[in-house]
Amino acid sequence: MAAGDVIVTPTGGRRIAVGYLDGPYRYRPEADPEMRHVRSVRWTQRDLDRHTVQPDLRDSLGSLLTVFELRRNEAAARLHVLADQAIDPGPSHAHPESTRLATPERLQELVQTAMVAEDTVSLTIRELIGIWGHVHRWPSVIDDIQAGLDVLGLATNPSFADISNNINSTVAIVPVGVAPHSGVHVPTAQELPRQADLDEHPVTVRIGQMPSADLGTQLLSVSPGDDVSRAMTTMALNNFSQMPVLAADRRLLGAVSWESIGLANLAGPTALTLDAVIVRPREADADDELLEWIPEIYRRGYVFVRGDQGTTTGIVTAADLTMQLGSQLRPFILIAEIERRLRRIVDRALADGAISLPQIHAVLRGNRRARVNSARDLTLGEYRWIFEDDAVWTALGWGVDAELFAARLLIASTFRNNLMHLNPDLDAEAETELLPLTGLLTMLRSLDYGA
Repeated sequence: MAAGDVIVTPTGGRRIAVGYLDGPYRYRPEADPEMRHVRSVRWTQRDLDRHTVQPDLRDSLGSLLTVFELRRNEAAARLHVLADQAIDPGPSHAHPESTRLATPERLQELVQTAMVAEDTVSLTIRELIGIWGHVHRWPSVIDDIQAGLDVLGLATNPSFADISNNINSTVAIVPVGVAPHSGVHVPTAQELPRQADLDEHPVTVRIGQMPSADLGTQLLSVSPGDDVSRAMTTMALNNFSQMPVLAADRRLLGAVSWESIGLANLAGPTALTLDAVIVRPREADADDELLEWIPEIYRRGYVFVRGDQGTTTGIVTAADLTMQLGSQLRPFILIAEIERRLRRIVDRALADGAISLPQIHAVLRGNRRARVNSARDLTLGEYRWIFEDDAVWTALGWGVDAELFAARLLIASTFRNNLMHLNPDLDAEAETELLPLTGLLTMLRSLDYGA
């Protein structure tokens, strides 16, 4: 961190504080051992609602890391505005009206206004689902938003539900069955894809769904006529291991890396030229399956990404892949430990005689009673039914609010059901939905006294 950096921190009650780092590192020997290493901050906003920050950055604020950097969607520039004016202007590529789309009804008004002006409203899929307060396109989220659009008489073109479209891709918001102006086709209800049809499509993760695959003009590069020192300086300043060499039309001509520079130096101490250090890299299409490219990315360390127009739009590195796949694994690990903790708690209560198997059978439904002989046979949703039973709860003797605990188990159960559908929207920084799970797991670790 450096003086002048914008600092954002939670303050409790879903509020945040924003300010500027304005002092060097200090060590306070007299302070609590956990609070001796400090930096000074000049707070300009001390009590902002988290929802002041738009969804694309708001979910990043829930990172499990203590200190981390917000990098996505022009975060630095936006946070400066947030610190000074208490508003998040949104990314520059967003629709000009997207920051004002607080409700679905406001979206409907904007579409109606655009029709009169013979204009079309376009939003990214991320912005669209954010209007309904969602971050991911879980199946239940798709159903929720589709129902909301139906009520408003709206549709998206192409369908926001088609997971082959990246969550950052743009869709037009159009009224169903009414053409707002010539040259723009508005699908009728019969032309819209049925959810059943979408479910039949294979759920395949594409290269283009990696966040770094669609950097556009933000992808740093060098030109054929540049000096090799420019490439080396750019890579050093940005902590890159490689970067593309692009033609004027953004088409890939080659790549330069620290490895290629080192190998060229082996030929002798002569002054290097850019031509001498350029190597021919691999380039994947955005629609290629990510799974097929994983071995190549790990072997070479990177692959460049080619967009629809044949131009180079981004790069996927081994580090990107590791971070992304790690973020996809984290929810599974959280859910797995929650289920293991619940199983141990119930097994221990059965072994101690605090609760009985007939008590568990009494809350189960249908033929599940005959199939459950121990806690190992229970589903996550069934644990909630058990803990909602007054007799069981009293026998456990916990100093925990039963209603809040059951509500959190419901959130965990719903999340697990969604997780089994394997959400295709790869997003390494979306942590908001994990916060209820981490809170529940922290409590279960305390209740599971044998841990």
